[in-house]
Amino acid sequence: VGQSTAQSQPRLPGATLFNASVFYEGSEATSGATLAHLLEGLNWLAEQNTSVINISLTGPDNRILATAIKNLQQKGPMLVAAVGNEGPAAPPLYPAAYEGVIGVTAVDKAGALYRWANRGNHVAFAARGVDVLVAHPKGGLVLDSGTSLAAPVVTALLACSLPRMSNEQAIQALIERAEDLGAEGRDPGFGHGFLDDQSGRFKNQPAG
Repeated sequence: VGQSTAQSQPRLPGATLFNASVFYEGSEATSGATLAHLLEGLNWLAEQNTSVINISLTGPDNRILATAIKNLQQKGPMLVAAVGNEGPAAPPLYPAAYEGVIGVTAVDKAGALYRWANRGNHVAFAARGVDVLVAHPKGGLVLDSGTSLAAPVVTALLACSLPRMSNEQAIQALIERAEDLGAEGRDPGFGHGFLDDQSGRFKNQPAG
């Protein structure tokens, strides 16, 4: 989504992007989202008949959120979420750790895990999320890191596949294309492996 520049290429130039802004600014360095705003945003996105919803935020387990996520999954859209940046020893964060949500971690150019990335059996895939160019709210592009930057890569790859595949087929296709990193097979650090959206295997996919 977006226009090509000398510094970046859009993930899905032919797609329609819906943005539910649920954050409030705490300070120049921090922001947050209330449960009420998050639920309102998710409900609105579901009404837009989106095929995939990216959730680049994390928090503790919550019974109301868990119920909302389950209900949302029954309506059809796939949910992709960042696993969080609390460190290797941190407990699972949500909604990435809920059943059926596709948890995404971040790696650098060399394929090494982001040092602050959460680990766990809920990690499904890894994508570039360390020192990547992102748009700054005040204009221009800056380098930033975190699992929240890796999750949209997987979201975009799924969105490319869904016009031609079922949800289950789209996930299986990503598993087959993922580069196995870390321990052999799926592991708590990298999940099924690294997905490189800039590789030739993905560049020729039609936009969803």
